[in-house]
Amino acid sequence: MRLLFVHQNFPGQYRHLAPAFAGDPGCQVVCIGEAGNIARAVGLHPAMQLIPYAKPEGAGRHTHHYLRGMEASVRRGQAVARIALDLRKRGFMPDVVCAHPGWGEALFLKDVFPQ
Repeated sequence: MRLLFVHQNFPGQYRHLAPAFAGDPGCQVVCIGEAGNIARAVGLHPAMQLIPYAKPEGAGRHTHHYLRGMEASVRRGQAVARIALDLRKRGFMPDVVCAHPGWGEALFLKDVFPQ
């Protein structure tokens, strides 16, 4: 089984779940998170593939203040989508995706992995 974990503060709430699946020889575990946070997950389990993304730039000063959070979420979602597209290009198609939706990272995953 192929699992994809996405959390800007990885491992976040997946601290126990992702390593448990990574310990199963029948599972391939790929984890995406913000670079500074995912660096702290190194060594959590050697079988997990950790993929960082750079923290996206925030909303511009001309962005309406009601939309700043949405713009930040879209930028974060785009960063994760770029990584997901690269994974798909390399043949990785997850059976299960676990993503924390609060920061927008999962916005475009269904577009990349429609099945």
